[in-house]
Amino acid sequence: MKIEKIYYWPKWFKETLPKNEQAKLKPKLLTALGQGQIYLWRALNIYDDFLDGAGEREKLPLANSYFRHYLEIYYRLDLPPDFYDLFEKVLSDLDRTNERETQEMKLKTKNSRLIIPKKLPSWPNLIKLSRKSLALALGPVALLSTLGNRIKSAKIQTTLSFFRSVLAAKQLADDSQDWLEDLRSGKITAANVLLLKLAKKDKIILNWERRPEIIYLLFAQIAPLLIKNLKGLCLRARGEAKKLGWPENNKLIKEIILPLEKAAKKAAEFKNLLT
Repeated sequence: MKIEKIYYWPKWFKETLPKNEQAKLKPKLLTALGQGQIYLWRALNIYDDFLDGAGEREKLPLANSYFRHYLEIYYRLDLPPDFYDLFEKVLSDLDRTNERETQEMKLKTKNSRLIIPKKLPSWPNLIKLSRKSLALALGPVALLSTLGNRIKSAKIQTTLSFFRSVLAAKQLADDSQDWLEDLRSGKITAANVLLLKLAKKDKIILNWERRPEIIYLLFAQIAPLLIKNLKGLCLRARGEAKKLGWPENNKLIKEIILPLEKAAKKAAEFKNLLT
């Protein structure tokens, strides 16, 4: 069975720690945390499909099974109480975020015309995009907790800030890639909402059949802001990594941040070719 890259996050995080601390972390713990990452990742992907309206009913029991195995792994680790306080807080916030998503407004189409709501949602703080996936940061935090770091310590809080930036960047990158598909399905995201706001401001009619090119041209106009926002989140993540004293060639940076930065650069180069 394919092992998703998410499995290695705890291992890569371990490699950022001093050698004496690395020696205290047992391989069995890393294996358990890695497996937990996979269970959570698979569960979240299936749940996201349901929230997007594209879920397959037969997969829901599988998602529940994945999530149950994830919880089982963590509750058997016997970590300090303050870790489990954070664990419960992050998972409860995930529940609230998903619940809000089910209540969010949907775009409607009438005679191929996209109906833009009078009031559009906004994302003034893009870091909040990480709330749907912040639980994926709990594996690395569990390692720090095992080593005796308190949850309120600067080291753990900076680590959480790093992962919030990374996960927000990944979500924004996904939303930017799926902007058109999301529009067609009626989903408003942090990426395509910029297009909708621009169309509303300039009183532009969005019609899938009569003038589809208008929609693409509007996206080309908001693309620079999306690229800027993505770069900003990556830069913020790099800043947190620097505070933690990580080397530039750290695997977390090479495998997570660098691909996002390359994607932003490639998108910017493509945009320049069109202008």
